[in-house]
Amino acid sequence: MSAVENVLIVGGGIAGMTLAIGLHRAGIAAEIVEISPQWIGLGTGISLQGATLRALRSIGLLEPCIARGFGYSHFRTCDVNGKVLGTVDMPRLLGPGLPATVGIMRQEVHAAMREALTAAGIPARTGTTVATLEQDPDGVEVSFTDGANRRYDLVVGADGANSKIRDMVFGPQFRSQYTGQVNWRGTVSRPPEVQGRYSWYGPRNKAGVNPVSERQMYIYIVQNAEKPPRYPDEQLPDAMRELLADFGGFMGAARDEVTDPQHVICRPITSSLMPQPWYRGRVIVIGDAAHTTTPHMATGAGMAVEDSIVLAELLQSEPSLSGALESFMQRRYERCRMVVENSFQLGEWEKDPSVPNSAHVALVDRSLKALAQPI
Repeated sequence: MSAVENVLIVGGGIAGMTLAIGLHRAGIAAEIVEISPQWIGLGTGISLQGATLRALRSIGLLEPCIARGFGYSHFRTCDVNGKVLGTVDMPRLLGPGLPATVGIMRQEVHAAMREALTAAGIPARTGTTVATLEQDPDGVEVSFTDGANRRYDLVVGADGANSKIRDMVFGPQFRSQYTGQVNWRGTVSRPPEVQGRYSWYGPRNKAGVNPVSERQMYIYIVQNAEKPPRYPDEQLPDAMRELLADFGGFMGAARDEVTDPQHVICRPITSSLMPQPWYRGRVIVIGDAAHTTTPHMATGAGMAVEDSIVLAELLQSEPSLSGALESFMQRRYERCRMVVENSFQLGEWEKDPSVPNSAHVALVDRSLKALAQPI
């Protein structure tokens, strides 16, 4: 017998959709509410690394994501002109016939997941979210911003770094904090020689590329900034090209393609880790709502997917909700802590030019090997 019979998932992003699919496969009723009326994946490309691909395979989403993205199995660091300084061979957790990592546009991941939700008949309401929560020992009474009222065995906040559910249940003290860096990304065409992820270390900032399809890749630069800069949208391409002016090689050609404001994002990098436990009574937060990681190890989406897979598994296998949530924390906290802290450390090293490139490579390598362990 499952620990719960019906679950409300607040947030229709990668964490929320993965959890809904996992719960459906476990025979547990799930419902999503998503505050955005459009419900589209925002941003540019992301990386689905080996552990994430392993988790996606368990809910039938591996093949759709591979088909929509670009598979690769190495990560390289380069100097300002593109000379390779170090290579990390990523663990092929799914065997030699499949890639270690898939670069993919976030919108494509959302599309694959929404197709799975539709096929499973999982209900999702957009343009609404939770207004109030009232718990008792047997359930949670929820009122919604559209006026509806319903009762659930469990409420899951999968509503991102700015989680409303986290603030309602735990307070605002766990909001993520700015790290002193800004992440720029622009979508450009992929030259044939780009067969994996690259990071380039320049005199001012770190940049890089990540392939996301046969035709596209995204180019990124991490800017060190005491305060996040603010630009009108039309000025974003010029500002990003100026930040990339230090770099040569194919990075220079990619830089010249950054011209359309609709294909450029500029976001402050934030980080946070909630202390244990991430639940209170019959409400739990997962993904970025519980552990916001910087993009330096490209594992934020992966940790959210893993959270959802593990939670769905435990809600099915554990006889009590309290036992399932306690087991969830035992399996997830240390792994997520490692990702948050190591990613933050990489960002701090990027602010200090005296830190050798070999230190970055070694930490990424150790982290990927740790993530290769079972979840």
